[in-house]
Amino acid sequence: VPDPSVAQFASSPTADQLHFFESRIRPLLINHCYDCHSQDSDEIGGGLLFDSRTGVIKGGVTDALIVPGDPDNSLLMRAVHYK
Repeated sequence: VPDPSVAQFASSPTADQLHFFESRIRPLLINHCYDCHSQDSDEIGGGLLFDSRTGVIKGGVTDALIVPGDPDNSLLMRAVHYK
């Protein structure tokens, strides 16, 4: 596991990563998150946007959404696992 303090987001996903995201991750976000965390929301929950790369990297007002190289400390993973 890379050191989270120096790990970075990949500049472009591989074909396999993109397929995984589109088939497994995007449906989860659409079904459970986009109502409150997208540009189309009436009020954006916690200042967090899931529908743009910039929004995902920036995170919300409480914490970083994703910690590159350290998924267990990512707010997104805690939310998905209901922690």
